[in-house]
Amino acid sequence: MVSPAELLSTHVQMLHHHFQTYYQTLDLAASEDVSQLLFPNWHNSLQKPFLWFGDFHPNIFTNLLRSLLNTDTDDEEEDYPLVWKYPSTNLMSKVEEMECSTRLILPGIMNRYRASQSGFIEKVGYDWIHSSGKSEILKAVSGDVMAQMEELVSVFLDANRLRRSILTEIISATDVYQSALYLQALAEFFTGFSDHEFIKEFEQCKVPLSVIP
Repeated sequence: MVSPAELLSTHVQMLHHHFQTYYQTLDLAASEDVSQLLFPNWHNSLQKPFLWFGDFHPNIFTNLLRSLLNTDTDDEEEDYPLVWKYPSTNLMSKVEEMECSTRLILPGIMNRYRASQSGFIEKVGYDWIHSSGKSEILKAVSGDVMAQMEELVSVFLDANRLRRSILTEIISATDVYQSALYLQALAEFFTGFSDHEFIKEFEQCKVPLSVIP
């Protein structure tokens, strides 16, 4: 007979595998047409501020975990799961390591993207000026586009690799109960952005110009 803990562990593995498969599917799609993923038109207005290279920013993974590791919560608050009450020193250290590693990796990916875009613009400008006739211009620019796309695919894959890595590290650093609650919260976060009523309220929200810095 399977114990509740073993059953929970199986469900955790299944949900974690689901997220990993999702990002692997994005990797395959990037090889076909990365531009559709970098500038996705299927994301709604509520999702777009959180996007980074086609999907949610990797900091969301650790920020969500931090929000669960709220050690200042009142002991009398019944809705707060006990598994988060007293996080181990090792878990807190792992969170800090993941955050530090992410801060180091993010600028490199962004710099590669900017360098690729800048090089593409310079190359197109040069080829446009030094090409004679529309057919030669089209051939030169098409070659420039293909070269840039190859680099953009590489950047996109690295961004997805970072997301997958952080998620795997979080699951490895937490126990089965924490992992289950974390993945539940992450799934609710992902699906919550598709709530039509929530989106409608967001789009109708008027932000006073005076609060914009």
